[in-house]
Amino acid sequence: MIAVDVNAGHVLMTNLGSTMEAGFQLTVIWGDADVTRIRVSAWNGLFGGTADVHVGIGRLGEAAAQLEGFPKDPSDVREVIFGAFGPEYAGGGASMRLHCVDGAGHSSVDSRIESDYDSLRKAQSAVLSLPIEAAAVDSFVEGLRCLNAEKKAWRA
Repeated sequence: MIAVDVNAGHVLMTNLGSTMEAGFQLTVIWGDADVTRIRVSAWNGLFGGTADVHVGIGRLGEAAAQLEGFPKDPSDVREVIFGAFGPEYAGGGASMRLHCVDGAGHSSVDSRIESDYDSLRKAQSAVLSLPIEAAAVDSFVEGLRCLNAEKKAWRA
C-alpha cells in the first residue's frame, strides 16, 4: 500500500504488498514561520519507533530532492535526516538510509529514530530496517513535496 494524504498533513512510504502496515509516516504536528514539527513513525512489522522532530523551512523539499529517482543503480545510497540527534538539540531526530541490497536493485531502508531527551538526559530510540520498492519511494517523494508546498502556503 502506498498512501499520500496531504489534506490530513501526513505522508506514508510503505512496502507494496505488505500484510502488516509496515513503513514510514511523517505527520505535520504544527508549523510557524521558521520551523515545522513533524512526527516520524516507522514500523517494520516487528519493531518500530516514533519521535517528534523539528525541521526548518524547505527541509521537506530538500529531502524530496535527495530521494528523487532512487535507486539509480545498484550502488546508489541516499540518506536524509530530520531533526537532530543528541541532548544538546531540541526535539528528536530521525534518519533514513536507503540502499540497494543486491545487483537487481532490491532496496532497503535503515532508520534510526530518537526521541527528545527528558529531564534526566535520557531518550528513547529505535533502529530498524525494512525492504522498500522504488514506487513507494516515488510516492513518498511526492508526498514530501506536497507537505513542503503546504508549509510554504502557511507562511504566505
